[in-house]
Parts: sequence; C-alpha cells; structure tokens
Amino acid sequence: MISPTSTSVKLSSLGNYIFRTVPSDQLAGQALGNYLTNKSGLQKTAIFFNSSSNYSQSIKNEFTKNLAQNNGNVVAEFDLGNTSFSPKANVDAAISQGAEVITLLPNEKTRNQSLQVVQVNQGRLPLLGGDSAYHIDTLKVGKENVMGMVLAIPWHREANLQEKFTTDADRLWGADVNWRTAMAYDATKALIAALQENPTRSGVQKALSSPNFSVQGASGVVTFLPTGDRNAPIQLVKIIGDENSRSGTGYDFVPAQ
Repeated sequence: MISPTSTSVKLSSLGNYIFRTVPSDQLAGQALGNYLTNKSGLQKTAIFFNSSSNYSQSIKNEFTKNLAQNNGNVVAEFDLGNTSFSPKANVDAAISQGAEVITLLPNEKTRNQSLQVVQVNQGRLPLLGGDSAYHIDTLKVGKENVMGMVLAIPWHREANLQEKFTTDADRLWGADVNWRTAMAYDATKALIAALQENPTRSGVQKALSSPNFSVQGASGVVTFLPTGDRNAPIQLVKIIGDENSRSGTGYDFVPAQ
C-alpha cells in the first residue's frame, strides 16, 4: 500500500508493506509550530480538533509537542466533534484564556464546525491550520474571515510552476490541481517503478524499501525512510484576497513567504 493522503504518525508502525508519499503529521506539526513561535512572534494558541479522528489527534499531538520545545503554549483545546460544541462559547473562552492564535485541525467530518469557528472569530485572532483545511469551502465560506490564515500542506502548484507535472496537469485538466493529486501521482510513479523491478508483492516491498530506490515525482524525488514514510518538506501557504482569484471565490491559497 502506498498512501497519498494518510498523514497520521500511527501509520509509520503498521507494517513493512505500508508506505506513503505524503509527509507525516510530525513534519506538518513542526512546520506549524515553528511558524507560530519563530515567524509570527506569538506563542499562545487555542486548538480546535476532533478527538475521534486519528488524523486530527495526530497532528494536534505533533504540533503541541513542537510548541513545548519552542516555548509555545496551548492555552485551551476544544473538541469539534463534541455534541455540546459551541463555536461562540469556545472562541470566547479561547480569547478569555489568553489565546493569541486559533489553530484549526479538523478532519473532513468536522470541517464545517471549524468554519463556524472562523465565522465567529471574525478575524479577531489570526488562524493556523492543517492540510484538511486546504479546501474550497474554506475560501467560499470563510471569505474575509480567513484572510491571512496559514496552513501546512505537502505541495502547492505555485511553488512548483516549472515542474513538468504542473505544466502537464494544467494542460490535461484545464484547471489547478491540489496537493492530493500531486501525492497520488507520486504514489503511482513509485508503484510503477517498483513493479518494473520485480512485479510481485514481496518484490515491490523490497524495491520500495531499498535505500537506493528513487523516482521523480510531482514534488521532487520520491524516496522512503525505513518506516515507509516520505522524507519531504512541508509547504506553508496563506490565504489572500484576489478579485481575479484562480479559485473563483475572490480568495486564494498562495505560498507563504
């Protein structure tokens, strides 16, 4: 199995036949933590997540761990999946407890609840987010309330404009592709390369596990760590307003400086 989208750190220990082309939450959590403590000049955040989601729990834990190592502080945690979840009460509580930033780490199931948080916040506190928030609904629903939001994702088209994959994808689809498409492309390229070496189940596993294995993908060279994880950088993006936006919403995700 080569997953293009599963980022939970638990995947690293599930077996020798599982790989992924997307960086794990460990790297995403580090990128968000470093941005908060080193670039934003802020330290205190409230985290909104879904306790019943492996992804949401995973990135929250990695983000929290990195903050602790860099003198950051999580002042409050709120469960988006809780039946008693109240966007207004929770945002008010976050502010009263000294939060300087709101970090949104929903899974797909609780994305709507996270957007309710955005609407209630109304730009009072800056926003951070994980790759699940990289979605057209964030732009369409959040609008001016998500301006300046910074997210950690594996790949962004505008950071890879000269890559063959980007130009080919633009020509093929007539529209922008996102990080999920790029990581799926990388997984397919890796599987094809491994099959060409030895088209058996054990042969593919052996090929992918080899320290000499590499293949050119959408986001650079694809190689795997002994855990099956991808050793690749995280791309930070931010949301800007643009009346000529490529998304058609008046807002776009662009690489953060």
